[in-house]
Amino acid sequence: MGSVMTDRRNIRVWIALGFLAVLCANVLAIATTNLAFPVMGAVSDFARAVRAHDAPLTPYYNAVVIPVTTALILVYIWPIIAHFRYQTGQSPSPTVQRRVVSAPLVVAGMGFAPWLVGCLAFPALTVRHFGRWSPELASQQVLSPLINGFLAATTSYLLLDWLFRVRIVPTVFPSGGVTNVPGARALGVRARFFVFLLAVAFTPMFTMLGLVRATAVRVAGGDTPAPALQALARASDFTFLIYTGLGIALTLLLARTLTRPLGDMAAALRRVQAGDLDARVLVGASDELGALEDGVNQMVAALREKERILQTFGRIVEPSIRDHLLAGDLRLGGELREASILFCDLRGFTTLAERNPPADVVATLNGFFSVMTGWVRECNGFVDKFIGDAMLIVFGLFAEEPTDGGASAALRCALGMRGRLAELNARRAAAGWPALAITVAVHTGEVVAGRIGAEDRHEYTVIGDTVNVAARLQQLCKERGCDLLVSEATYDRARAQGCTATVTMRDSVSLRGRAEPVRVFGLA
Repeated sequence: MGSVMTDRRNIRVWIALGFLAVLCANVLAIATTNLAFPVMGAVSDFARAVRAHDAPLTPYYNAVVIPVTTALILVYIWPIIAHFRYQTGQSPSPTVQRRVVSAPLVVAGMGFAPWLVGCLAFPALTVRHFGRWSPELASQQVLSPLINGFLAATTSYLLLDWLFRVRIVPTVFPSGGVTNVPGARALGVRARFFVFLLAVAFTPMFTMLGLVRATAVRVAGGDTPAPALQALARASDFTFLIYTGLGIALTLLLARTLTRPLGDMAAALRRVQAGDLDARVLVGASDELGALEDGVNQMVAALREKERILQTFGRIVEPSIRDHLLAGDLRLGGELREASILFCDLRGFTTLAERNPPADVVATLNGFFSVMTGWVRECNGFVDKFIGDAMLIVFGLFAEEPTDGGASAALRCALGMRGRLAELNARRAAAGWPALAITVAVHTGEVVAGRIGAEDRHEYTVIGDTVNVAARLQQLCKERGCDLLVSEATYDRARAQGCTATVTMRDSVSLRGRAEPVRVFGLA
């Protein structure tokens, strides 16, 4: 909470500094106008009389318009100040959001308004006092204040635009959405470049051209060249320093408002490429850059949501199946493939479930399945489905080239399940829980693999005689009291790949649903 309050106080300080910068820009423009006023004025007696008439009125005009403009600006930005001062912890109102986005342009426009009013007021006062107005007065009464006022407004806008982008907009819009604020007014990138070029390129040239032409007119009108040139030199030096300093400052400001968001977006995209989906950029404006910043955040959010969906999908559907489904590698119908099917079942689980609370039963299953699933994946197989306390596991289904139909991997997995179960039982014994026992059976052959189910709900699985034989062999394990049986087809293929085990029993068994017996091996 203390950090939030400090941030809010800092925001109020930044708003005050921005307001002070606007005031200073206009005061500097007034000083520049006063310096250029006598140099750019016409040389006729009428023009001199008008200048003499306007000179004492100008301070009074400034004494009125500056406080009035300041008050109007304060009224406009007061909802923003009040939000950071009084509305602690509250979401910004639509008014605050709209004024935060519009403030740089509106405040700069308010600062420019007195200059426009002056361009109309002083000619009107001239007509009222002298009964007429002459085009020769345009330079001193219209062009000079208009140019300097535009420069002050441009400086104010770019300063406030930078300030709001960096400090205020990200605070009011922490989740973005700046481009969606209704009724907001802001300049786009193209308009900002146009205003910037007017301020740092065309305005200085017009000013210097006006000073030179005014001096030439004065000399041609009979003024002594030396004093006129000295006045021109002083005005030119001052104008050069002002425009050079402002040009550098405004260039840096504009460049900063472009390079900072671009740099932040590039850094965020690099983090995303590296796998960091928590990357985020602060949205600082409602222009094209703001839209890009919002777009980057939305893209990352979409990727994050996609990753969440994939993770969730991968917990329900085996990740290898999920990846093939998403890649479009699995056909809608079925296809005949070579594969090895492994059935693994907990022995005596019905009794265990009857004697223990449901929570312990679920914990036992989840612990057992977690251990075995991890080992299955190490052996390059995948769990097709969990059937109560049993697992249907498939090997070799997605092999690029036919080899042993996954027999060696299935046999390695079946043998390794004993070791994984021993480790799990050691942990269960330490926790005071009874040991678990399993029965495992493996058979290799052709399976039909495909999406099976209803039109609106199906799963990718394997069916066929090979699956049925593996299931029957697993039941035979229970009947004969052994823990591992493999078919001769599986053992021969695995042995051809160098995977062997000690055979403790050989037999030929008849299985329900098959006319011919199946040779099976019991392995130690």
